[in-house]
Amino acid sequence: MIVSHKHRFIFVHLGRTAGRSLTAALSPHCGRDDIVTPAGQGTGRNHEGFQRHFSAQQIRDAIGRETFDAYFKFAIERNPWEKIVSRYWAYAGVQHKPLYKRVPEWLTGKPLTFRQWFNLRILQARFLTFGHYRFPRHYDDYMEDGRPLVDFIGRYENLAAHLAVISERIGVPIVLDESRGSNRHKERVPYTELFDPRMNRIVEDWYAKDLAFLGYRFGEAPPMDYMEFDREAKEAINSPVLEPSKGLAADRLHPPDDR
Repeated sequence: MIVSHKHRFIFVHLGRTAGRSLTAALSPHCGRDDIVTPAGQGTGRNHEGFQRHFSAQQIRDAIGRETFDAYFKFAIERNPWEKIVSRYWAYAGVQHKPLYKRVPEWLTGKPLTFRQWFNLRILQARFLTFGHYRFPRHYDDYMEDGRPLVDFIGRYENLAAHLAVISERIGVPIVLDESRGSNRHKERVPYTELFDPRMNRIVEDWYAKDLAFLGYRFGEAPPMDYMEFDREAKEAINSPVLEPSKGLAADRLHPPDDR
């Protein structure tokens, strides 16, 4: 999470969407008084009282509505099924786990498979977390009363192109370290092979608002356009005749010679 007074932008860090890499890329351009939550060596500053995954509402409450409204606010979203797979690998792809994450390995002799891990989350929701599956769902982190609190939502599936747009908006170059996080995800198989019909029904129910707003569908090619909202669109987003303005896909965003 970043609040840059120097460049007048706010980055709402959603989980499993390259947020640490983006924080690390933006941090060197931030000013002395900017707020940056830690995301690796040298990135944290002025972050007391702030957490990495603060929602837009929490950021607004912390810095004040006037400042929040004046700054350019953005987030990156992702296919929910892919986010769940990424969360699994945050468990399975790390050797030095906290004690509570090592218990299943003691019982089975190895890390849980994706399906075992998924079903364990369902059991936890039933008996420990009272219906909360603890899957990475973020719709309510940037929406309030059906209206977006951010100005721009980029797509993880078209990250380079959408970061180029964000870079233009905030006047800061963005260069990601492409190797960050890549050592965790060991088995690159299509997510459609990991979810059976029962698991898919749970995901579609849990992410119903996300899917309706963002347009992801199981097994279909993901949307490649960004979503940008001006003030009037934010106020009228629930109108049946108004949709958020959509950005261009990567192959139409910038001709190669213009990059």
